[in-house]
Amino acid sequence: MTLTLAKADLSARDGADALTVESLRGDLPGHPEPEWLATARRARLVEFLESDRSFGRYSRLKLDWASLPPEAARFEVLENAHPGAEGLSARFAPLSEAIAAPTGEEWRKLVRPQCPWDKLVLAGWREGMTVTWPSGSKGDSVPELVMPSPGGLVLDPILLDVAAQQEAGLALRWTGGHLPAFHATSIYGRVADGSTLRLFLLHEGEGIHHHLSGHIELGRDASVEIFCAWMGGPWSVVRLSGDLDNQGAQWRESHVILTSGKEHLDLDSQIRQRSHHTHCDVQVKTVATGNSRAVFTGNILMDLEAKQSEAYLSDHVLLLSRGARADSIPGLEIKAADVKASHAATVGQVDEEQMFYLQSRGLSEEAAKRLIVVGFLESLMDRAPFSFVPEALDAILEGRIAS
Repeated sequence: MTLTLAKADLSARDGADALTVESLRGDLPGHPEPEWLATARRARLVEFLESDRSFGRYSRLKLDWASLPPEAARFEVLENAHPGAEGLSARFAPLSEAIAAPTGEEWRKLVRPQCPWDKLVLAGWREGMTVTWPSGSKGDSVPELVMPSPGGLVLDPILLDVAAQQEAGLALRWTGGHLPAFHATSIYGRVADGSTLRLFLLHEGEGIHHHLSGHIELGRDASVEIFCAWMGGPWSVVRLSGDLDNQGAQWRESHVILTSGKEHLDLDSQIRQRSHHTHCDVQVKTVATGNSRAVFTGNILMDLEAKQSEAYLSDHVLLLSRGARADSIPGLEIKAADVKASHAATVGQVDEEQMFYLQSRGLSEEAAKRLIVVGFLESLMDRAPFSFVPEALDAILEGRIAS
């Protein structure tokens, strides 16, 4: 059977080049895959080719990703990257080993694609990573998983699994390169009863066109804290979702976004509160300059069973130039009674009176603008899950604002 993909127009069905599991994977040495995985790969590719592969109402990818050579994802594990955070030990293993192991059936339960691009990742990935926090594991540092871009078409699945009653922490960082690249990243997570997972995502994706999809399931009284910093890349689409299906589950999500030049970032956050006494808090702050565009779409669904739950959603944008543009679309779907829920959104420019005041005190225009931006982001930085995050972002922010 020959499977085809239209390259110029993703909604078209003709004028296509061949795309198969074999062409995506290549001849890579490694563990022999079980038959169920080979079958699943082909099924996922068929589903991908038959689906609507658009990137959303506001995002159009100009890069011809289907013409890029498939490349294996690269993972660099820095186990002692950020010392001083007790109780955050993790174990890393290639995804191929985890699937070949007797416990591979557990991963099948965890991996549930949320969008068509997840299906492409599951069909054609060459290298993937699993990160686990077993019962009783402890450590004295926050490990970091770095994904440098090799260029080309890169499909990188990442699986996170936190055992019950554990403290877990991880930093994820994507770094760009000079070669054209399209990365499709799928992150799947499971946080068992009474556990906490803290994640810091840093994207310095110069040259990377990136589609990232993340989905985490929470157990009873489990909590997730995600802090994301999007610091560059010509085109990024980010889709995060969480299932709060169990009593007492808590979700806290924060995003610092800086766009410049002609960059485009489209962020979509979808959280489902399906049980009582759950809590969700999503906050986004964006600084846009040049002719860049930032889009935020957020939706929190409070189901009928989400009684005595709370939800808060906010998006605030600071435009530093006339050519910059931002779209903010927060929303709440409330089906339950006896809940607390609110949302807010603002889009504004640098206050001319503030600029005049700061310059009258001897600051240059650039220094005054940087000070205003730092003040704008300060409240969000206080939500960082690790003490090293604000310091790590300081130099990046200064360079990005100055440009």
